[in-house]
Amino acid sequence: MPEAEGYKIKVIVADDHTILADGIENMLNKKGAFEVVAKATNGEEVIKLLKMHRIDVVIMDINMPVMDGLEATRVVKEHFPEVKVLIMSMHDKEGYIQNALEAGADGYILKNTSQDEMERALIRISEGGNYFSQDVSTKMAMKMVKKTEEEKIIKLSRVEKQVLSLLSEGKTSDEISVTLGTSSHTIRSYRRNLMVKFNAKNVTQLIAMAIKKGYIS
Repeated sequence: MPEAEGYKIKVIVADDHTILADGIENMLNKKGAFEVVAKATNGEEVIKLLKMHRIDVVIMDINMPVMDGLEATRVVKEHFPEVKVLIMSMHDKEGYIQNALEAGADGYILKNTSQDEMERALIRISEGGNYFSQDVSTKMAMKMVKKTEEEKIIKLSRVEKQVLSLLSEGKTSDEISVTLGTSSHTIRSYRRNLMVKFNAKNVTQLIAMAIKKGYIS
């Protein structure tokens, strides 16, 4: 990306709202570090333009006709891996952010961002980094915390592990009680505790959850 002194970061603005795209173009062209080479109103136009110009960064809206920004980002990353993609969207929902990251976006900012932040984002990702606006970073952090909480280790006693393993073999409480040399009542109590720990409604769901989390194979 930009190496030589005086090099301008080459940009495509992809947004089907002409007024917004024009505003971004005017703003960036007034900055000494950028050159808006072209504008696009959908993802297909972005791909065509990338075949015609050397571009450093595409500022990509998500909701566009013909080919949306997420699909366009996937195509860009597959066929033009050197081109960076900065998603600029009005959506701050976790789903939109996650989908953009999975598509390969290098950054994600909101449409209410400041000019200074957009400039920082473009420079950062053109240099090979990533950039996410504060609101987006907060959403990502909350999602990570939520995921971590969901994946907390479930602590099992030695007997609980034995009961779980025997349940996975299709053993009944009575059969397990004989195997472990304890009462059926005690085994049923262990079974209830296991279902609580794995948040399962029945033994079938308990086994499925235990397999998913790697407690049994």
